[in-house]
Amino acid sequence: MNKEIIENIWNKIIPSGEGEFEYKLLSKESIPQLNIGFNKKSQRCLILELPFDFEKPFQQFEKENLSLKYFKRENCLCIILNDDFFKDLFDDLILSIYSKIYNVSITEEYSELFTRHFFKWSAFFENKKTDGLTKDQVKGLIGEIFYLKNLLLNSELNVDELLISWKGPYDEGHDFVFEFTDYEIKTIERYKNNVRISSEFQLESQKGKELELVVIFVNPDNENGLSLKSLINDIKTIVLDKFGDNSIFINALAQKGLIIGNLEQYEIYRYTPIEEISYDSDRENFPKLIRSSIPEEINKLNYNIRLNLIEEFIINKKQF
Repeated sequence: MNKEIIENIWNKIIPSGEGEFEYKLLSKESIPQLNIGFNKKSQRCLILELPFDFEKPFQQFEKENLSLKYFKRENCLCIILNDDFFKDLFDDLILSIYSKIYNVSITEEYSELFTRHFFKWSAFFENKKTDGLTKDQVKGLIGEIFYLKNLLLNSELNVDELLISWKGPYDEGHDFVFEFTDYEIKTIERYKNNVRISSEFQLESQKGKELELVVIFVNPDNENGLSLKSLINDIKTIVLDKFGDNSIFINALAQKGLIIGNLEQYEIYRYTPIEEISYDSDRENFPKLIRSSIPEEINKLNYNIRLNLIEEFIINKKQF
């Protein structure tokens, strides 16, 4: 199951406004009967049919752009999209629910999972005004998401653990946080020699843990480079293929005001990763200003590190 299949099903449904729903089966491979379609108001719906001998009182909920309703006569649960602006995100919700319940045979269990997903995802469908991201912010996020993609493809850790490790969008601590090692990611254009350290905490390791500074070098490439949208779609596909929880990833994106419906505006910023270099920022004599080694009267530090002068601290190089 993927977005292309869902899009093809949507295109085959022509809402007439007659009857409560007009819908098509999502997949014959699913044990629960999941359908997508339109209601009489031409709103997109995800419909979970329940066995007629299954009786349980279901509550109905109205969120800002998403509703959960129970239709007694049809004996079905329905998630309704109230604003078509979020239709791409709605497809992500459909895929997430499908991946979690398609092989579940117990009605009580899959109906509970269906309802739980509604509450987990409903916050992503809220109208939130943001100032948008600058070019440098987009470049930084492209580097972090590219790093996350490589982790998902190559790490033996659980997919959800890897998604949870990405702390960059929360602006707390380091960009990637693991049990024994943290990683601070910096993305710069290939011809530049300086990386910007934006606080006295960025290169301070946590007690009992190591910290690596990872610099990703990129070239601007408006034709063939990676964009936020393309990378985000890649991540969502990988997570689904590995049966992970995309809501973890989408929640992280939301911290930066990114939702699936507003990514198009950042398509003008594209970059091709060229090289990744990791530095042991914990080693003695590594040049850094950190909270534990400066006077308490000094705070909110910003400074540059010249990369050509810290080559002795390189621990890994990777070409792309």
